[in-house]
Amino acid sequence: MKRIIGVTVFACIVGVISSCTKDVTENPLDSVSLDQYFRSNKDITAALAGMYTSFQEEMTGPGTGSDAGGDKTEAYGGRYNYWGEGRSDNFDRGQYNNNTSTELSFNAITINNATADWGGLYRTIYRANTNIKYIPQVPQYDNLATATIVNNALAQSYAMRAECYFYLVRVWGDAVVWTTPYTDATQPPAKTRVPKAQIIDSVIIPDLTKAYSLIQKNQTPVVWNINEGAICAMMADVYMWRAGQPNGSQSDYQNAITWIQKLFTAKSPLGTAYTGTSATNLESQATWKNAFLTPAASPEGIWSINWDNTVNGCACLPMTTQLSNNPAQMDTALYFRWKKNNKVDTRFGKTIDTLATPTGSYLAHGDKTLKYFVTNYNAANILATGQTALNLNVYLVMYRLSDIYLTLAEAYAQTGDLVNALKYLNFIYVRARNPIPPATTVTPIPATQYTTTAAMENAILLERQYELFGEGKRWFDLVRTGNVKTVMDPIVSRRQRIFGTAQTGFQDLNKIYWPLSQNALNANRLLTQNAGY
Repeated sequence: MKRIIGVTVFACIVGVISSCTKDVTENPLDSVSLDQYFRSNKDITAALAGMYTSFQEEMTGPGTGSDAGGDKTEAYGGRYNYWGEGRSDNFDRGQYNNNTSTELSFNAITINNATADWGGLYRTIYRANTNIKYIPQVPQYDNLATATIVNNALAQSYAMRAECYFYLVRVWGDAVVWTTPYTDATQPPAKTRVPKAQIIDSVIIPDLTKAYSLIQKNQTPVVWNINEGAICAMMADVYMWRAGQPNGSQSDYQNAITWIQKLFTAKSPLGTAYTGTSATNLESQATWKNAFLTPAASPEGIWSINWDNTVNGCACLPMTTQLSNNPAQMDTALYFRWKKNNKVDTRFGKTIDTLATPTGSYLAHGDKTLKYFVTNYNAANILATGQTALNLNVYLVMYRLSDIYLTLAEAYAQTGDLVNALKYLNFIYVRARNPIPPATTVTPIPATQYTTTAAMENAILLERQYELFGEGKRWFDLVRTGNVKTVMDPIVSRRQRIFGTAQTGFQDLNKIYWPLSQNALNANRLLTQNAGY
């Protein structure tokens, strides 16, 4: 997907709700009449491209290697990893840290931290809202805009809006809700925040339900676009999150199972159904990295974010490879715990740099997520001679089948079905491991090892940490399962002790949510800051 914006309609959402770090105007854009613009199939294509471009920039980054935000966040990628792992026991501030990574690692986020800016999500919501309002008018002007084309475009727009609001409620909790584009200067620009539970029930779930009703079924998907399987995966994710909220219930886990079963009937990028009945539906141990290197040709591919380095430049993520040094690294406790099992768990050397070169020019800092690159073990092999990070593509994974298997295992565990929970856990566990000599095959986890829901959940969460490292999942897993304080309090205290600051740990659970940025508060006087900030 090229980082282009088809028309000026797709500029940054108005400043009153966006808090974009770039220049914005508080007036709705009127240089192009929206009624006059949406007149052809090409306009639908451009509108969708603008929406995906906005989301791509928010997740992967602007691709320029620039430092527009002033703290190198943009130079070091988008917010995918910062939101999903930057505050977890996966990532820690690196040797070449910046303010953003330091504040996340110490649970000391300020209102000027670049990751506290929700503007890019609202920019994407604005584009989705514009699509939802105006795409239905296209068939009156272009008979090539069939019902299928329109419905698929609307499905993607509804689902994208839902995904953005899902990030908002997970990162900030309560949020401002816009379901129509801001196109009228007389429209009140400031709004109060809506409770997070209400957003899930009245916006996210209805949007995904609508998207699923509209999307064309039984089609070989384009993995870079929201598709049938992706909508099912999103819905299952939402219900797993809802289950952990105060208004959640056991029925949420059952709903997650139902949507995963629907996903299994959808087609993968290979043109066959995901099926979801065994490990043979996954990448093999030998081809595991294909899920990241070539998701469009992987049986695991569901939805990944495209990147074209020839157009976009560097996908400079906090733990891939940079035009300069990495601001984050794998947390040392995780690094050494996982490294102990390196000869058994084949993912360790495929996931993170572990070897120093004889020249010492590349050290095993644990700050390169190698799963997105062809090389294993050694970061020195990421780039060929004469190449820079500008020559590399990184395809961030939103959802893949291994993630879904482990989600299903957890949902089964929470509904008391430990047999099926263990089955889906073992599909991932066995695939990842070498046999321990003298055995010639991997021994699955026995049923006697995890006999309670709590024990099974802990085992699944640990497997998710290994399997999904670098995929923006760990922090959200800790939050939705209520494990933030248990896991992060000793880790944050250890980091603070090493740094020589007060050891406050992670005691204030209000700080599970990010603060609202200063820009957002300045732009919308009806906003109230999150507790704890």
